[in-house]
Amino acid sequence: MRKPSEFDWRTIVALNSVSTLAQVGQFGIAFVVLPVWLVEQGLDATQLGMFAASLWLGQLPGLGFAPWLCKRFGDKQVILAGLFSTLLALLCTALVGWPFWLIGGGLAGFGLGLRWIALEPWLYLIAPAHARGRLVGFHETLIALAPIIAPVLAAYAGIHGKAVFWIGAGFTLSALVPLSFAKVAPINTHQNSVQTSGEHKLSFLRQPRDRLFKQGVIIALLGGMTEAAVSGLFAVYAQERGYTVNQITDLLALFGLGGLLLQYPVGWLTDHSSLGTAAISCAIGTLLVAVTMTLPITYLTMQITVFLLGGCITAFLTLALIASTTTAFGDMAQNVSVLSMLYTVSAVAGPLMAGVIMKATQGDALMWFIAMAALIMAAALAISGSGKWRR
Repeated sequence: MRKPSEFDWRTIVALNSVSTLAQVGQFGIAFVVLPVWLVEQGLDATQLGMFAASLWLGQLPGLGFAPWLCKRFGDKQVILAGLFSTLLALLCTALVGWPFWLIGGGLAGFGLGLRWIALEPWLYLIAPAHARGRLVGFHETLIALAPIIAPVLAAYAGIHGKAVFWIGAGFTLSALVPLSFAKVAPINTHQNSVQTSGEHKLSFLRQPRDRLFKQGVIIALLGGMTEAAVSGLFAVYAQERGYTVNQITDLLALFGLGGLLLQYPVGWLTDHSSLGTAAISCAIGTLLVAVTMTLPITYLTMQITVFLLGGCITAFLTLALIASTTTAFGDMAQNVSVLSMLYTVSAVAGPLMAGVIMKATQGDALMWFIAMAALIMAAALAISGSGKWRR
């Protein structure tokens, strides 16, 4: 086991900083604030669902090609490409109208996907393996600042104009500073140095039979659906309940705050108990909170429930990443890429389905959609674990 002094802490800090800053522009603005801005431009639930789906759909080529691009050009260069894709997406969205906003959404998702896969396997492989669950939780806590910071800044600057695009561009560009301090990895971080090519192929084929990986698949498929539906359509749900734009941005900030505060405890629970225990707890919490949000509740109660919903739903991505980085089989970058793509495919479908249902019924249908997905997740995890939760 390496001593603490042997770890490249400068690069660990730098990469965490890159994620924290870039996530505000790439996710906080693009995925959380822009749907509110688009509601102000007159988009309905179906159109907003299409835009939300375009964000996640754009991630797929980024997630899929990032491991190959990293091997060919290097992790740092792929991160740079992801950041500049987001800048182009913000420019496109600011200058065009519907349906060309979908192009901006796709570019924003593509940029986030590139940065995600290029950065996180690099970070986790150079960090202490014995605390990887906590590191994932800490890293996800940092990037969970994005859905707090972005709505607060957008509300302060004004949601009606173009200020949100300047905020997104500023944070995305600022990520270049800590990236310059990250040392290039001495080995290819997207290969497992202890496996031969044949062993790698064999282990990848064995992944579907690994219980941790199967649980990661369940979490990714249903977690992506719920997160994308809430982040993309919450503005419509809240607007139908009579909340103002400022109240909606405040609620979104509380949603992000809940995600911020829960990620490290989720990582800690996984390290000290199991992935299944943590995931079922979050799924049941999501179910209870979503059902509560369909009731005629006060604004204070809404604030509390949105905070709890943010904590539970944001944890699903953290748990999927923990599954991809701790499973016994395969190359870590490939595992992260596979589960991230499953999460993203699910996220494309989530807002599309929920948007159609909401337009045909009412805004509260969003929460019933979330509750049903959480119930299915809890049941599927319980069946896959068969009561044996430890690794």
